[in-house]
Amino acid sequence: MYIELHCHSAFSFLDGASLPEQLALTASQLGYPALALTDHNGLYGSMAFAQKRNSSGLQAITGAELTLLDGSHVTLLAETPEGYANLCRLITEAHLGRADRRDPRLDFASLEARHAGLIVLSGAATVSCPACCGATVRAAARRFAERCRAVFGKENFVVELQRQLRKG
Repeated sequence: MYIELHCHSAFSFLDGASLPEQLALTASQLGYPALALTDHNGLYGSMAFAQKRNSSGLQAITGAELTLLDGSHVTLLAETPEGYANLCRLITEAHLGRADRRDPRLDFASLEARHAGLIVLSGAATVSCPACCGATVRAAARRFAERCRAVFGKENFVVELQRQLRKG
């Protein structure tokens, strides 16, 4: 069974093209039991997504891809109501903690403080835990993965595999 856990809507400019309602409809038509909507630095499409999934029978998973201080990204999924509340607080903190509110960033220490009820995915196109070549990058990726596993627990840390289809 396949479930997409890292999906961007048109609200994630330059990364997603479909409206949340269309994503829910298409996922349902493809027979997906669930789909996670993870827009950049916000829950912009999550309400429309959740409303549309009600009519399609799809399980809507709420999440967001947050930018860390170093510019890397981490994807968080709300597993519980407490996790949803923590996700909302982290997004707010990322937006309010910057002089330029158009560039929200979050310190990893904030994730450590508000990790309850959240699942963390290891990667995105700009990540702290990339599957790249080079000993320095692999060592940094390992340290990041170990830190996430220590904070979130092995049950709530998922190594994300992606086929980027980018020339490099």
